[in-house]
Amino acid sequence: MKKTAMLACALPLLAPLALADNLGFDGKIVEPDCDAMGAWFNCRKIGTAPADVRRGYEYIHHTSKTLGPDGNKKYPDGTPYSTTTIACSSCHFTGGHVPFGTPMYQSPAKYAGLPYFRPLNYRRDLEDSILDCFRNCMNADRTPTKTDPVMRDMVAYIRWLSDGVTDPNMQGPGWINLPGNGLPVVDPDVANMSGDPLAGRGLFNAECATCHSKDGPGRGEYRRGENRPRVPALWGKDGYSRGAAFYNSQNLAGYIKEHMPLGDPLTLSAQDALDMAVYINDQPRPAGMADQMFCHTETDGIPGPLRKPASWLVGCTYPSEPFTDQDILYGPGAPSAAWRNAEINRLKGLN
Repeated sequence: MKKTAMLACALPLLAPLALADNLGFDGKIVEPDCDAMGAWFNCRKIGTAPADVRRGYEYIHHTSKTLGPDGNKKYPDGTPYSTTTIACSSCHFTGGHVPFGTPMYQSPAKYAGLPYFRPLNYRRDLEDSILDCFRNCMNADRTPTKTDPVMRDMVAYIRWLSDGVTDPNMQGPGWINLPGNGLPVVDPDVANMSGDPLAGRGLFNAECATCHSKDGPGRGEYRRGENRPRVPALWGKDGYSRGAAFYNSQNLAGYIKEHMPLGDPLTLSAQDALDMAVYINDQPRPAGMADQMFCHTETDGIPGPLRKPASWLVGCTYPSEPFTDQDILYGPGAPSAAWRNAEINRLKGLN
């Protein structure tokens, strides 16, 4: 997992860079395969976009250098928007252009209908989703308002990105048809797999530490003068929080297998990727909003903890659930998922 420039990508790096060629990047980055995407997406150059879109792209792709503690954009009172070195593009490759790299070209249509966000029991729009990322991925104690200029520029960029979708069958309510809009699945049978953090530590040191440093947190985007690419911190104060989607080790394992090592993806086994994921998620990291998740009763009377993903150790627990934290963190997830589903059916009077 010799990671560079973010977590890294299964799609090939293009010789003629499609989007980032005029923005002065300081290391290898993951680029979309615009030729392969050409039937449904137009990879326009960001340099020709309107000013607000270009600013939004800078905030999303160069987050720490713009919104971070040493950045050039701060709240009116001088407080930075982000106190970490992590970037939005640490997870949303090349500012959200790469299929299966948590792209954002589907986001405006996805959030237009205010979908229900089960972990926190509310309906959220695109701006709400960005705010949750500030809290759970950038570990921000303070978040911008929905009318903040930074928020408006980020939304403008994401909407510009969505405008690149040229196939009408993939626009609007059909956003779910867009290729690679979801996270990759590490293995169809992952629910019956267990991760081994000790094996994961050895694999991490052998495959990942060259770029991420053996201490995992590394130095985030700040690797100036080291002749090394930019990479995100994986844990510590600059790592994603326990409320982030990657704290679900099945999600992280799929991402690792699909995108790592940079330039040599899809070469790790599903088991190796899962072992690495549970090792990475065993390390200390901020709480984010994790402690607030699934701590509610849903409108049908079912307690939220029963609907947590089986491999995501966040929020409240159901009192009689017979599974340890290690069961949830390392797997297999199938037993806890089956138990929770049976309890839901019992509460509904279905068994």
